Amino acid sequence: MTMETAKQNCDEYLKWLRFVLNPSLPVPDIKDWQELYKFVCQQTIAGICEPTRFSNVHPDTDVLLEWIGMVERLRGLNRLQNSQIADLVGKLKEVGFRCCILKGQGNATMYPDGELRTPGDIDVWVDTDEKTLIEHVRREFPEEKEGFKHIKYPVFKDTGVDMHYTPLRFVHPKYNKRLQQWIKDNKEQQMTHYVRLANTETVIAIPTAEFNVVYQLGHLMIHLFSWGIGFRQLVDYFYVLKSLEGISDAQKTEIVEDWKYLGLSRMASAVMWIETEILGLPEGLALIKPNRYLGRIVFADIMKGGNFGKYNKGYKYPKRGILRRLYSLYRLLKFFLFFPREVLSRIMKRSKALLVEKP
Repeated sequence: MTMETAKQNCDEYLKWLRFVLNPSLPVPDIKDWQELYKFVCQQTIAGICEPTRFSNVHPDTDVLLEWIGMVERLRGLNRLQNSQIADLVGKLKEVGFRCCILKGQGNATMYPDGELRTPGDIDVWVDTDEKTLIEHVRREFPEEKEGFKHIKYPVFKDTGVDMHYTPLRFVHPKYNKRLQQWIKDNKEQQMTHYVRLANTETVIAIPTAEFNVVYQLGHLMIHLFSWGIGFRQLVDYFYVLKSLEGISDAQKTEIVEDWKYLGLSRMASAVMWIETEILGLPEGLALIKPNRYLGRIVFADIMKGGNFGKYNKGYKYPKRGILRRLYSLYRLLKFFLFFPREVLSRIMKRSKALLVEKP
């Protein structure tokens, strides 16, 4: 494939994704459905991009059969995960823990058809302190080690579960202190914002759109600095922004002030460029002026790396190897000029352990 052909295909993929999110647009002309299918699989957005949902679209038969099969598997996985969440929430309730389901199936409730979203792990924010939550998990799974903001809870054989004592942490001390206070101030509303999971009788708490538009932006920034983000996360955020349609000017101002207070304004301006220019979000929903320069830097990384950067070269290095650590440091340096405070904090933290292998 020539570079010109690759660029043309890339333009087609993005036009198709934009059309999927904005079906009132003209139907794009797709010349290579096989390559489009490969792209949406790498970005884990195959479900929402499946073409038979739209009239006047005629993809190749071979790829279509595979695509339809993928969609049916996604529907099954989403139903399974909803059932697992129902079990998990019930189990936590029995021992006296309130909880809130982060991202994942909570985000799926904002989609026109949530069963077309590719599910990942279950992230649950438990309303207790770090020590209590770790002790609770280790009574069942003594070998589990705590992480930066959560501890693994391998209660399901086929689905990972992360039990969060906080939804998000920053490395930069000042901004992390502000973030934890912001989370504390908003926790009660998140723990009591209830929705019904699809195909279940279970009512669960998920974050409000006003919380998600701040929290999930921070989550995007953290993953951008580590291995990368993909279009699944940007599509999630597209629907978070869409769900804010109709909020007051005072609420918009408060969100922008929260971004500024937490050091997220530059990330917000980059993401808003992608959301408006690439995904077709109406400019009135962007909340902050898009930054084309920063947006194109983040966008290029998404196109290169796929879902969570899994197609970036460094992702394949051994987890405990020096090459992986060097690549991680390289990614931080790459973003230093654009997000200096948080990046510098991470560089200082990682450089101390760069040549030290953990036992």
